Amino acid sequence: MIRASIALALLFSVLHADDPEYAEGRVMVTFRAGFNRAAAEHAVHSRSMRFSRRFDHLARARGRVCGLVHGDGESTARMMERLRRDPRIESVEPDYVRHVCSVGGDDPMFAQLWGLSNTGQTVGGSAGTPGVDIGFLAAWALADPEATQEVVVAVMDTGFDVRHPELAPQLWTNPNEIPGNGIDDDGNGYIDDVTGYDFTGDLPSVDDSGDHGTHVAGTLAAAGSNQTGITGVEPLARILPLKVSDNGDTIYISDTVAAMDYVVGLKQAGANIVAVNASYTASGFSNSERLAVEGLRDAGIVLCAVAGNDDGVDLDTTPRYPIGYSTENIIGVAAITPTGALASYSNLGDETVDLAAPGSGIVSLRPTEEIATSRSLDVGGASYPTAHITYSGLTAGFTEEVIPCGIGQPAEFPPSVAGRIALIERGTLFFYEKVTNAMAAGAAAAIIYDHTDGQLPPATIDWTLVTSGDWIPVLRVTRVDGQGILASLPATGTLSIQRDESLAYAFKNGTSMAGPHVTGAVAFAARHFPGDGLNERIARVLEQVVPMPSLAGKTTTGGRLDLVGIIDTDRDGLPDWWEERHFPSLSPAPGDDPDGDGSDNLTEFAAGSDPNDPDSPTPFVITSVTTIGNGGLRHAVITFPTLAGHDYRVEWSATLAEDAWQPLGSLVPGDGTPAEVTDPADLDLVPRRFYRVVRLTP
Repeated sequence: MIRASIALALLFSVLHADDPEYAEGRVMVTFRAGFNRAAAEHAVHSRSMRFSRRFDHLARARGRVCGLVHGDGESTARMMERLRRDPRIESVEPDYVRHVCSVGGDDPMFAQLWGLSNTGQTVGGSAGTPGVDIGFLAAWALADPEATQEVVVAVMDTGFDVRHPELAPQLWTNPNEIPGNGIDDDGNGYIDDVTGYDFTGDLPSVDDSGDHGTHVAGTLAAAGSNQTGITGVEPLARILPLKVSDNGDTIYISDTVAAMDYVVGLKQAGANIVAVNASYTASGFSNSERLAVEGLRDAGIVLCAVAGNDDGVDLDTTPRYPIGYSTENIIGVAAITPTGALASYSNLGDETVDLAAPGSGIVSLRPTEEIATSRSLDVGGASYPTAHITYSGLTAGFTEEVIPCGIGQPAEFPPSVAGRIALIERGTLFFYEKVTNAMAAGAAAAIIYDHTDGQLPPATIDWTLVTSGDWIPVLRVTRVDGQGILASLPATGTLSIQRDESLAYAFKNGTSMAGPHVTGAVAFAARHFPGDGLNERIARVLEQVVPMPSLAGKTTTGGRLDLVGIIDTDRDGLPDWWEERHFPSLSPAPGDDPDGDGSDNLTEFAAGSDPNDPDSPTPFVITSVTTIGNGGLRHAVITFPTLAGHDYRVEWSATLAEDAWQPLGSLVPGDGTPAEVTDPADLDLVPRRFYRVVRLTP
């Protein structure tokens, strides 16, 4: 990576009217080496200020106390002016604002992941260029089915929808934390951080404050081979959510620094965190943020940072951050279109931006809470209009007796409510408290009615369970209808709350969408080559790009991301992990036959046999897979040699798992000439297909 060096001595910021955005009334402070926490506390308190957050892992690593300081009622400029006079302080700077880097929005979903496999399909009304993608299918054909160790990537963003069916199974779980007990079990300073943390609200809930983080996380690691929606670049990775925005756009560096400090702590505690995705940017150099990035570096963690969407700004002369820090663990990412052009919105810089990845017309996930629900309620034969309660559970239809339960205090739930529908009046408890109490009593669903007159939905009231979770189905009705239901009891009720989760996908454009392609690639590299150090891992990504004229002089490498080169650096068709497992180097050629058994290295790799053992069986044979078009469809044609007296079975799979292979058609008798088998599946409608041919012994 080539980056301009930045000389740092004693660093203080001076604010001007045209400076980048920052938070008023708080500053980032770093003390000089040799001053302990007590001295730092005294220096701050003596000026009627206070530490509101400390970055302990970063402080220990650098031997310098650092944190976020608040000055109640005092301007940022005045705070900085007073603090910079203290000789004990190394740097003081504003709490700068960053913004997420997506443009466009919720276009209708259509399943075309051109970034993974570009066949020239039309995306958003524009045709792509075949082959301009990251080589996903070819790379996964070379994947190691034994590389199953857990690899964790952190998504530092707006949070994400942990209930989305394509993200829920991908979440990293903190093994040292017990969920929901209100205790910091692992002693890292964060209570109940089982699946990440919200640094904006100091909460364990990481629900998306917009839709940006959910989209980014989906591109990176959405579940694969689940017959649903999309697949991420590295669907075997586990995602660590770091929520650093409470409004879906604005991000303060005090939260990003806290998040990076948190990641370093988890890495030191044993989590195999290999990369952090940062799909946000803005101007405003921050020494605190730079040091936090260095903390990631020292822990062996890559930061994938996007170039930003300022319509072609040259970051070498007009820097943006965090991509602009001269820190060796940063991979800077620009965005390309389906034709391979640098996106018009993408910033560039041949010293600052390392490579480009797909960023325009990227389909990924949207929070399920954005999808409208269909609801119905019938009690005692009468139907009632209802309204949604955010984060309510779903049901295709549930029928049971309705039990009155007051305002939802624990003592108001009778034993008979177990397995039934609780009817609860709105009152002094929060909605989540009412429903928590109902669930504790065993209720299977709930109806909450208002305690004031009004229509559905009340325009100024947002009824919510606050955070996503395993909630029971809950419906909301008016006061009049609730009293009517109460008067009709005892009665049986039927309620339904359904959502079409096939709509939980959206298209977006931006360098934010390019970043997770690269973060996923880093995770892919880390899973296959766990012995690589930080620099080797970054080199594996940056030295194997596909050169593109559109990127020459605009990025350091002049190329786009290529997964194939990451797993097969000498591009001989044999993955590096396989060559390293069987040979001392990558030098053996695909056509070599070191064990003299008549099967060359390429055949031995495809067969999963040992190339150095003549007795290792090689039942799998395959010559080539090509595609043909027929009636507007695209099919795979598998060509393979045959021997007389043998039968052959062609098999396909959506994964490389051994138990996932399925027969493709009937057995093919061998006659000594090559055979062809055509897969009837339309390749444009399936996420990916792998093929193998099994030679059966007579």
